[in-house]
Amino acid sequence: MQALILTIQFMTRYPLPGKVPFTAENFVAGMKWMPVAGFLAGLPSALALVCCPFFLNSQLSAFVAVIALIWVTGALHLDGLGDTADGLFSNRSPEEMLAIMRDSTLGTSGVTAIVLAILLKFLLFASMPPSVAITAALVAPTVGRMALTWHAASAPYARTGPGLGEFVNRVGFQQAWAATLVTLPALLPACLILYVSWPQALLLFFVIPASAALFAIQFALHLTQKLGGITGDTIGATVELTELLTLFFFSLFGNPLL
Repeated sequence: MQALILTIQFMTRYPLPGKVPFTAENFVAGMKWMPVAGFLAGLPSALALVCCPFFLNSQLSAFVAVIALIWVTGALHLDGLGDTADGLFSNRSPEEMLAIMRDSTLGTSGVTAIVLAILLKFLLFASMPPSVAITAALVAPTVGRMALTWHAASAPYARTGPGLGEFVNRVGFQQAWAATLVTLPALLPACLILYVSWPQALLLFFVIPASAALFAIQFALHLTQKLGGITGDTIGATVELTELLTLFFFSLFGNPLL
């Protein structure tokens, strides 16, 4: 229970009572609960998509849903995406890229990445039928947090010295598989909402988590070549990018006209 509470407190703004110690044991044990934190992060966004159409048009409803998702996470993962873009697109040495990523100042590449991610989420939500958009708002953050466990398990921490690396380096594929098993119960009913046949739903049931995990692993391996490993920023970037990937699947298969 402590690991679950710590995960929710660390990944969202939900004001849960009590202060759970941030220990390696709680952090690693909490990895399997990352999808639960993602599902909870998606709740305000889904609620916005349920309520806003009574007062706003579909485009404004989609915009509010994106803002809700940003608010509940405190833009934690968007910050990681921006810092990662600044570092990788600087084309410097690994040490210089890591220094750029640690700098609190956001550069042009980081701003561009954040703006494009927000814009694309808005466009994807706006392109979906209401029931599909509501489901996607819950599933995409869930799959995104599942993917971060695969990212963390696939590469060492790039920085040396005390810090987050002491915890990330303890995450392995056992935690990634556990997080995947926690994610799967939400996926099959979600796939069936996409107005697709049973064979298509079963295909998506495997394709969505497999694509997210494969992307997270490949991204981690690429970063190992570029930086020597992963960082907290790249974990955040993985969440954002796999959320977009999942929303793309929902937008593509959730349109009854296709």
